[in-house]
Amino acid sequence: MSPVKYTVCIIILVFLTGCSVISKSIRSEVDRTITLPMVQANPDAFKNKKVIWGGIVLSSKNLAEKTVIEVLQTPLDRSDRVTDKEKSLGRFLVESSVYMDTFLYKTGKEITVAGVIKGATIQKIGERDYIYPVIEPIQMRVFEPYKEPVYEPSPLWPWWHYPPYNPYYPYPNKYYNPYYPPR
Repeated sequence: MSPVKYTVCIIILVFLTGCSVISKSIRSEVDRTITLPMVQANPDAFKNKKVIWGGIVLSSKNLAEKTVIEVLQTPLDRSDRVTDKEKSLGRFLVESSVYMDTFLYKTGKEITVAGVIKGATIQKIGERDYIYPVIEPIQMRVFEPYKEPVYEPSPLWPWWHYPPYNPYYPYPNKYYNPYYPPR
């Protein structure tokens, strides 16, 4: 492959990689100052406003005329992915009139939703009433939960690196110089 073709391929790949999981046109229309507690306190004031929220799917169910996904809200990073699962401001519902397969939105998956606030509904969590903000999705993205990589322990050093053997004998290591003592 010639250097010019190689360079063109690299440039194309760089431009094809995206920074955010939500499209740029939708991100430009979103009001990022709207938080979940603000909508819970006054749902009517934020009706028909566009937001990007994310979190962890708690449940999903298909009803006769809509699909409902319950999400535990968590903060998003600058690329709109879930960051800190320990910090949550509450729960919200994603309601879509379009059929969505609940297998894709299983409990425990991470989700980012760009949508329009449609108000709030009161449902029970245990025996307590809870105000759920309701979002109608424009664009959604589901992620598998992040799994910590498994690191293999480093292999043992060769036998000559252990006492009483030292490849730098009589000095403790290769950086030691008796003529220039440490400061």
